[in-house]
Amino acid sequence: MRNLVENIIEKLEYFEIECEELKKDAYSELEVNEFPDNQYLWAIIKSMAEKLENYTA
Repeated sequence: MRNLVENIIEKLEYFEIECEELKKDAYSELEVNEFPDNQYLWAIIKSMAEKLENYTA
């Protein structure tokens, strides 16, 4: 999960998309539980992916 989050964050930073709060939440949630059963982390990933999609679409 950590690789997935870091990959999305890298792409967000490449496109200079503002998402500091999501990044902070993602890293915080990775410290709590970085396994695929973490539904809150999936919600953060979804929000990040939507920001990326809206910017690149």
